[in-house]
Amino acid sequence: MATFGVMILFVIFSSQYLHAGDYIKDAQDGLPKAQYEYAMSLVEKGKKNIALDWFTIAAAQGHLKSSLWIEQNIDQSKNKFMSALIATNEELKDKVKSYTFDELEEIKKNGKAGDADNQFLLWLLYVNDLSISKPKAYVWIKKAAFNKQPRATFALGLLYYYGYIVPEQKSKAIKLFEESSALGYSFASTFLNK
Repeated sequence: MATFGVMILFVIFSSQYLHAGDYIKDAQDGLPKAQYEYAMSLVEKGKKNIALDWFTIAAAQGHLKSSLWIEQNIDQSKNKFMSALIATNEELKDKVKSYTFDELEEIKKNGKAGDADNQFLLWLLYVNDLSISKPKAYVWIKKAAFNKQPRATFALGLLYYYGYIVPEQKSKAIKLFEESSALGYSFASTFLNK
């Protein structure tokens, strides 16, 4: 009987380890939800400083749960970068939500018609784990950046900067950050200065 109990505990702990391992791999591959989950697991282990790096990367991509965690746990008055990050994500709170099937189809229709804001919104829905797959989201972010949507241009730069979805190309990322800043997205300048 004791051996059976030990085996059950082994299976439970092994599955938790594998689950955490999945978060690490997905976080390193750039999946914002996994970055958030991995950061939360680090917080639970008392590794708040390392966790903050992951929350920051996810929040820079527009992941609202990560942004909220930073807002609630970091003194922004002492950290201008974090203050700027929180402020830039504030505008997303009304846009990033669950949409009905018909609403989502309308957003896609507008995106296909060239509406860069709707194209970027579809990317944000992926970032926040709401209805859009990674391959489709990548197509939308490229279209939005091509159509000069300032924040989309920055987001595409992040992909190149970290090597998420695309090969890492720091020089291309910096050009995209500079273009995003020139298009009016002030956080791009803040990110470049950091």
